Amino acid sequence: MQQRRPGQVQAGRPRQESYPAPIADTPALWPNGGGLVPNDRMARNGSAGRGEPEGVYIISVAARLLEMHPQTLRKYERLGLINPGRTVGMLRLYSEDDLRKVMLIRHLMDNLGLNLAGVEFALKLVDNLNVFSRRLSRSTGDAAIAERVRHEVALLCDSLSLPTPD
Repeated sequence: MQQRRPGQVQAGRPRQESYPAPIADTPALWPNGGGLVPNDRMARNGSAGRGEPEGVYIISVAARLLEMHPQTLRKYERLGLINPGRTVGMLRLYSEDDLRKVMLIRHLMDNLGLNLAGVEFALKLVDNLNVFSRRLSRSTGDAAIAERVRHEVALLCDSLSLPTPD
């Protein structure tokens, strides 16, 4: 079976571009249930932005914590679903945020029956809804309208069994 590499277009399926967002709108946060956790290179390198170190795990430890084979984590990375940090020696470092994202991927696959293409679509949808929600909130000067937009996006995500963006 031929594997798809990131950036490679499958026959008969045009590659979809994500919602164009300026650098400042790139989703820097990922939902973790109740709150949000930074997802940037500084957080991956030991600083979570709050002055406290964030745990990182090499692939064997991350796989054991997630109860999955390390090759599955490599596959998710190859498909672009996760992007673990790297050491100077190129060892993969999985942050708490990466582990939560893998758990979300497993939830989408195991509980909702999505395949990897569906998971990729769902993750991009959540990111794009996050960008859309922030843009609408910023474009209106009315706090009530901004709160209503956030509420509607949260309802949409709940109806799709997806995590709610900020």
